[in-house]
Amino acid sequence: MKHTVRSIAALAGVSRGTVSRVLNNQPDVSPEVRARVLRIIEETGYRKDERFAGGDKICIGVIITHWQDEYFTNGTLRGVHMAAREINTGKVTLEVRRMNGRSDEEYIRLCEQMLELGVRGLVLNVPDNMYIAAEIDRLHRAGVVVVTYNSDLPDSARVCHVGQDLIKSGRIAAGLMSRCILPRANLLIVTGNMEFRSHRLRVDGFLERWKELGFASDSYQLAECYEQYEMTYDAVRGALERDPNLHGVYMATEHVRACMDALARARRRVAVVVNDLTPEARRCLRRGQIDFVVEQDFSAQVYRAIMLLHELLVYGHSIRQPVVYVNTSIVTQELLENTER
Repeated sequence: MKHTVRSIAALAGVSRGTVSRVLNNQPDVSPEVRARVLRIIEETGYRKDERFAGGDKICIGVIITHWQDEYFTNGTLRGVHMAAREINTGKVTLEVRRMNGRSDEEYIRLCEQMLELGVRGLVLNVPDNMYIAAEIDRLHRAGVVVVTYNSDLPDSARVCHVGQDLIKSGRIAAGLMSRCILPRANLLIVTGNMEFRSHRLRVDGFLERWKELGFASDSYQLAECYEQYEMTYDAVRGALERDPNLHGVYMATEHVRACMDALARARRRVAVVVNDLTPEARRCLRRGQIDFVVEQDFSAQVYRAIMLLHELLVYGHSIRQPVVYVNTSIVTQELLENTER
């Protein structure tokens, strides 16, 4: 019988993650448990996967979250491929796992799989909640260095976050919107899931600047639509029906097509500012249905996260900043036309 980490864990009465920590000489295992696992490894003649045997190669893991819009998944994969071309392949291997949903249970299960593979560094895009924070803390105790991208958990044991300056992104969107509508006009803000720090901070930045520009505190409605078509469509359509003075929509997250469909159904033209140059946003911007797009360099986020771990784990270069920002840019119809010629 060829023994695996799973079978060793079953014989020792411990988790696969515990076996992985013993195999990789990582902390957070009691002396008694470590001795029992080592004894079973010796008795069974188990041999560690040759890809990671002897510490010849450092494993960096990337867990790719699930997005309904493949634009974000493809951007993440481009960042992984960019990093794969630059890493020292003689010393590093990349392990990539894609999620099928967004449940905390799936995040934790994939983190456990990464532990079994003996990852030394892990790149995560995570929801901001106590369950995932506890999992990152557990990974840290097991000797795994965690870098987050896109969505952060600053109160966890992650060593660095790479992403957009979300407050700045929201403030830019507010400044752009203020140039499109009158001071007494009303506005709808569509966000996704406020559990995600990236969604919350973008809205916070927008409202911060919106008030600084002199707009009334009751001049906006906020709709949390979880990036779902039906919820976004109903929110935009309902706001338009209730408020004839509504002259602007800030799409802090997806679903842009639902917003466009609701505006077309209501036969209303309002100012629209959108985050992220998705294919749908690009089409609408080209047609003049969107006024501005606030773009983030999504690929650069995961690329820089991987390279930070590479420099730390291979060459011992410390990660000096707890947060690293990628570029934020403004895209207009005219700029899009110029770049697509």
